[in-house]
Amino acid sequence: MTLKYLLCIILILSAGGILFSQGNVSTNVDAAGSLVDESLIPLNNKLLILGKDNLYSIMIDDNEAGEYILDNIKRKFADYRIVFRENSDSIKYRIIFKNPIITTRYKKIFTDNILGTKKVEREVAVSYDADVIDNTNSSVIYNLNFNKKFKDDFNLENLNYIENQRYKFSRSSLPDENNADKILFPSLIIGASAAAIILFFVIRSK
Repeated sequence: MTLKYLLCIILILSAGGILFSQGNVSTNVDAAGSLVDESLIPLNNKLLILGKDNLYSIMIDDNEAGEYILDNIKRKFADYRIVFRENSDSIKYRIIFKNPIITTRYKKIFTDNILGTKKVEREVAVSYDADVIDNTNSSVIYNLNFNKKFKDDFNLENLNYIENQRYKFSRSSLPDENNADKILFPSLIIGASAAAIILFFVIRSK
């Protein structure tokens, strides 16, 4: 009887661990947003030194990555005097973002545990360069080069939740699954399940 209870506890703990990991996974857009927010911290520190009373102009490409970064800038710098994609004599500093890139890449599919949970290893990357230019003399007073990646894994069954149809950068093609995950692990799962069923009836008959 003790062995039967032990088997049940193991199954419950395993299932609970899987549910926990599913409930705490971030989307690809969330991961990109965290990287963008992190990248803007040093720029915010620089603008604090320059002063919030100055008028700033933000220049950035109008591609998808540029628009996404710009949305985050508008939110993070809402209390600054900022115009977007404009230039005039009244502007004190121009902030020019160059080559904004956001990508999602699924690197591999693997089987995580004896229950056969399929997982995807992912990598979300954000990169860009930014110059703060004094508009009175066109000199570069600050330069930022950001290039960072977010890496983790998620359950394959959560793919639709992970991706966002609004942003192309949040989607990627899945890699091919290796033969070990296709053949070996399903065989182990079937064998383990059969052994558990046999064990259950053996214990019950005693």
